[in-house]
Amino acid sequence: MKLFKISGLAAVLTMAFAGYANAATVTVSGGTVHFVGQIVAAGCSVDSESMNQTVEMGQVRTSAFGAKGDKSDAKDFNITLNNCDTTIAKNAAFSFLGQTSTASDILALSGNTDGSAKNIGINIVDQSGANFKVDGSTFGAKTSLVDGKNVIPLTARYISTGDTVVAGQANAVATFNVQYD
Repeated sequence: MKLFKISGLAAVLTMAFAGYANAATVTVSGGTVHFVGQIVAAGCSVDSESMNQTVEMGQVRTSAFGAKGDKSDAKDFNITLNNCDTTIAKNAAFSFLGQTSTASDILALSGNTDGSAKNIGINIVDQSGANFKVDGSTFGAKTSLVDGKNVIPLTARYISTGDTVVAGQANAVATFNVQYD
């Protein structure tokens, strides 16, 4: 009787594992991997986190803008340059390109839908307090580089382009270029 139980258990285990031994190999599509980058002949490389960053502007009350030209508090952000070699470049300067609003240094909001804020734009400001032109036409003040990593602090702020700001989504997009010398 004991032999029968052991033989039965062995038979059950053999059949259970036999299913694994005979399982068919199946291959299915798992997805796509995109590899994105650039090889540059420049004095530095732009840090990947600086390439596609989002600056959280937060919520600002319409009452903060009483007249055309009023500005919100500044929001800090950085552009980081890595692996800088000062034997190749001693300085870096930035330009920004986006849709301009009422002036070349005011970035227009993206889209013009019913849910968008009105009479508002964005200034991008360098570390000296100067506004960048956002039409891509000029580079801002030069920043002296050091070997290795360089973190360039910048700020952004809302600016009213009319006397009455209308509440809504206030998003904008700009690309930037780096000029080395």
